Amino acid sequence: MLVDRRILDKIVSAASVSEDEIVLEMGTGQGVLTAELSKSAKQVISYEVDVNLLRKVKPDLFSQFNNVQLIRGDLLKTKNQPFFDVFVSNLPYSRSRDTIEWLSQQKFDRAIVMVQEEFADKLDARPGSRNYRSVSALAAHCFGIQRLFKVRRESFEPTPRVESLLIKITPLNTITSKVIRNINLIFSRRNKKATSVAAELGIIVDDVEYGSKKVDELKPKDIVRMAELMASADVYSI
Repeated sequence: MLVDRRILDKIVSAASVSEDEIVLEMGTGQGVLTAELSKSAKQVISYEVDVNLLRKVKPDLFSQFNNVQLIRGDLLKTKNQPFFDVFVSNLPYSRSRDTIEWLSQQKFDRAIVMVQEEFADKLDARPGSRNYRSVSALAAHCFGIQRLFKVRRESFEPTPRVESLLIKITPLNTITSKVIRNINLIFSRRNKKATSVAAELGIIVDDVEYGSKKVDELKPKDIVRMAELMASADVYSI
């Protein structure tokens, strides 16, 4: 749990929510951030998987605010997902990649999320670098990402062993779940020549542009192009 009030205030400031905007929060937790967001938002829709946490915070939040909707459940597995303008979350480290993939399929104005610093390095990674992953290519294609500030381990309780970072995500392009799956499949052959992988898939790519590059040396736009070709050809596995 984030317990540093100064950091909470900085998150609210970074979100810069206006009175006509709907905020979607993943992880109600103790409801402190939920309450602060509710003071300026048109509505806050907050998801929490822990029923015990939800029972504790629900009476207090409902007694103070009439623009809060608390939902018990996993947002990423919800079929009828709500419309929202701003996404805010202190992401569980184990759900960071899943959340980025989910956001890449949504239409929204901006997202303010707390991530593990190591994961932020993967989001920023460039082709050929050690941290370049499928999520790097996905993030580069779908978002503009701005690092806002680091958050010390002491700001959480219990204290984690890793450093955290608050980032702002601005959507550029949306993508389908099929293309996301294909990007991940392509990166499962990250050390193989990209043209060879394309040949295995039965898709045609530009030999001149791709050259002798390995998959993890390709630009994000080229990775996405391969994944889209796979989707159009109904190729699902390598």
